[in-house]
Amino acid sequence: MDLEPPYNVIIYSGGKCGGSSLLVSFQEKLSNAIKPKVFKPMFIHTNEQFLNCRRLGIYPFKQTNNKEPIFNFLSDDVIIIDSYRNPIDRKLSSYFQNLEHNRKEFKVPKNLSIDEEVDFFQMHIFPHLENYEGITEPMKYYGLDKLEYHGKYWIGKKDKKLFIRLKFEFIKDWGEILSDILGVEIKIKSSNLSIDKEYYNYYKNFCLIYKNKFLY
Repeated sequence: MDLEPPYNVIIYSGGKCGGSSLLVSFQEKLSNAIKPKVFKPMFIHTNEQFLNCRRLGIYPFKQTNNKEPIFNFLSDDVIIIDSYRNPIDRKLSSYFQNLEHNRKEFKVPKNLSIDEEVDFFQMHIFPHLENYEGITEPMKYYGLDKLEYHGKYWIGKKDKKLFIRLKFEFIKDWGEILSDILGVEIKIKSSNLSIDKEYYNYYKNFCLIYKNKFLY
């Protein structure tokens, strides 16, 4: 359940990019030796205020459909966090996240072999799955032109607004990276991982076949 605004952490990552893990990690009362620090996070993919807008393809940083602009819900010293994931891995993971729904939505023929489903995915599904990169919206709004690259992440600051973009491939290092940046110990708690799903073995084989066919 979302905390009450104003939010001082907004997780603006796309689907299947570690946003759920970031949310549960920040939904705790954290402190250091100097003063307590309470994070009030919001993840735009789960917050009901904006979920319907997302489903309609309306990004929440725009004031549309009589929705209040997201800026009304943010604190002055907000931390905006995004994560970047390889678009191909992201789309493969997204397809399996809602596998049965996607099979119906895209009319995947029944009783396909795994090789046949891979081919169908590439031809009929891959182009339509989300690959939205949203951090440019708050950067533009707050007047930040670029982020500084630090190998495993990008960072930038405008007034009191802190922008952090993490690389998904270094998710095991996110806790250390965020702890160093924020000066508070952050422990990343895993959430919504593919490895915990019933489809995981099929998913791994599917990805292997897909990459052998279309990438290598």
